[in-house]
Amino acid sequence: MDLRIAIPTDFSKNAEKAAHFALELFSGQKCLFFLVHTYTPAFYRADYLLHSPGQIGLGDFYRERVMQKLAKFQKKLQARTNQKNHEFICHAAFNSLAEELNQMGEKETLDLVVMGTQGATGAMEVLFGTNAVQVLHKATCPVLVVPEGAEVTELKHILFPTDFAPDYARLPLKVLLQILGRPGVSLHVLHAYTEADSRPGRQRSREQLEELLAPYRAEITETGEEDLVGAINRYAGRVPVQLLVMVRNQHTFLENLLVTPVIDLIGFHSKIPFMVIPRPEG
Repeated sequence: MDLRIAIPTDFSKNAEKAAHFALELFSGQKCLFFLVHTYTPAFYRADYLLHSPGQIGLGDFYRERVMQKLAKFQKKLQARTNQKNHEFICHAAFNSLAEELNQMGEKETLDLVVMGTQGATGAMEVLFGTNAVQVLHKATCPVLVVPEGAEVTELKHILFPTDFAPDYARLPLKVLLQILGRPGVSLHVLHAYTEADSRPGRQRSREQLEELLAPYRAEITETGEEDLVGAINRYAGRVPVQLLVMVRNQHTFLENLLVTPVIDLIGFHSKIPFMVIPRPEG
């Protein structure tokens, strides 16, 4: 199973760390990596951009400099991975990162975006960077975020909190299922029970998920805690979770999950990579 993965980079140490994480995570997998850098140079006049931004083109001096840096970055990664099953394409674009990744997702049929964070504290934009937040909320394919303090040497335990609301058959789960197919990898499904779970639709979703996960090492843990964020933290305190997977739900849930103070108790937001899976539209 080939994977097509975009790795955005601003040429920072955090972006490089995310790239190294991706190469290691898919070391035995045939992958095509797109090294992506988007830019909006400040020296372009605003009235010129407003007049015809689509015709500026990328054959300018700035793009040449970016492509040179991407080529240098590629050589550095190739020297580190030294795997024939990893191929690279450098991609520079005059665009916002979130918009460019979505366009690439459709054109290049991306399976995953892997990006780093700046690892600060405070508001979401400060914690993860404005670009990362925009990509998380707008991406049309799964996004794997690698925090600055991530320290994962071996992927064995994946935590998947869910409310059984999604239509799992329509979710882009190719990468997650590929990882679950590896020897020794377990998926821990965490569900916080509520009255809504008695609805027929929720029951069907649960059965759908159980059927989907039947070929893999997976277990469902029920909790009566209303505070799902707290439940996640407590579970991660008992089990050595190396990856957190979430289905993109309400904006408020994602925001609370990432910045609520209870997370600071074990600090998993600064150490554990997390994958956000978008729901299909319609």
